[in-house]
Amino acid sequence: MNTPTRLGGFALALAVVFGAAYGVGQLTGPVTPPAETRHDPTHTPRPVPSPVSPEPTTDPTPSVPVTGTGGAGHTHG
Repeated sequence: MNTPTRLGGFALALAVVFGAAYGVGQLTGPVTPPAETRHDPTHTPRPVPSPVSPEPTTDPTPSVPVTGTGGAGHTHG
């Protein structure tokens, strides 16, 4: 059996399997009914402000000047 015949048979088998799976899926339908999604804007809760004040932020990066062009800890020589 030559290679093109094998590849053609494999493609045909894949088409049959996927076609059968699609057909069964169409016959059975979805597993669960779709959920009802109803949005009523009059009953949307408003955000409640937090009673805790946030901590002041600080920059964790040290302000050390970089000297030279080799970066920190590198020497050229």
